[in-house]
Amino acid sequence: MTSAVIDRRYSGITVVVTATITWIRERYSDPPEVSGPLVMGSHWMLEMHRRDDGSRTFGLFLAAFDIVQLGAANFKTTEFVGFSTPGKPPADWLTASLIFEMGTMPLAETPEELITLVEKPRPYISLEAGLHASPLSKRARMRLAETYQDGISISDVARELGVSHAHLARQFRRDFGLTPVSYRHHLRVNAAVQRLYEGEKILDAGYDVGFNDAGRFYQDFRKVTGTSPGKCLDLIKKRHDSNRARR
Repeated sequence: MTSAVIDRRYSGITVVVTATITWIRERYSDPPEVSGPLVMGSHWMLEMHRRDDGSRTFGLFLAAFDIVQLGAANFKTTEFVGFSTPGKPPADWLTASLIFEMGTMPLAETPEELITLVEKPRPYISLEAGLHASPLSKRARMRLAETYQDGISISDVARELGVSHAHLARQFRRDFGLTPVSYRHHLRVNAAVQRLYEGEKILDAGYDVGFNDAGRFYQDFRKVTGTSPGKCLDLIKKRHDSNRARR
C-alpha cells in the first residue's frame, strides 16, 4: 500500500493474496494527483503499467525508504499490476527507484511472471528525488531509515553527523524537498499503515512505530495520508472482506 501522497483513483480492483505477497490489479480512471515527494517505507514496490490503448507498457520500481518524484502524466488511463514486500529486491539492477520501458507487452498475471520479466536490466529513468544529494543528506536519510522507530531525535542525528539541527534541516530540504522531521513522520505513518493491515490496533500501531503521543500520531497520520487511522482501518477491512469473497 502506498502513501496517500499519491491519490490512486481506479475503476476496478482485484486483490489476490499469495503467501506473504499481495498481488494487486487496478485501473486508473484519472491520473493520480501528485502533491509532493512520495516517501517509501520498509517495503519495496514493483508495478507493471499498460496504457488502455495498448500503445505502451512500462515498469515501476520503488525502493524501500526512497524519496521519489513521480509525474502524473505517466499514469493516465493505465491498468497496472504489482506487489510490495520487504527484503531484497527481485533483481540485482533494481537498487533505486526508477521507471523502465517494456514495449507493448500484456500485463503479467502473477508476481512470479512479473519477476521473470525484470530479471534482465532494461533502459530506465531514475525517479529518485535528490539524485545528486549531498553526502550529508544521504547519510542522514540512511540514519533516519535505521532509527525512525526509536527515540533518537533529529538533533542527535545531526550531532552524529557533525552539524547543527538547523544546518541538516536546510540541506536535507534542499536536496530532497522535505525536512528530516517530515521524512521520519512519513516513515512512521507508512509503518503504522502496514501494522494496521496486519491486524494491529490503532493506538498500538502508533506507539510501536515511534509516536509517543496519540494526538501527534493522529495529526501526522492525517497529514501524510489525507485521512484518519480509523478511516484507513475501515478501508483495510473492506479490502480484506473483498479478498475473502473472491476466494
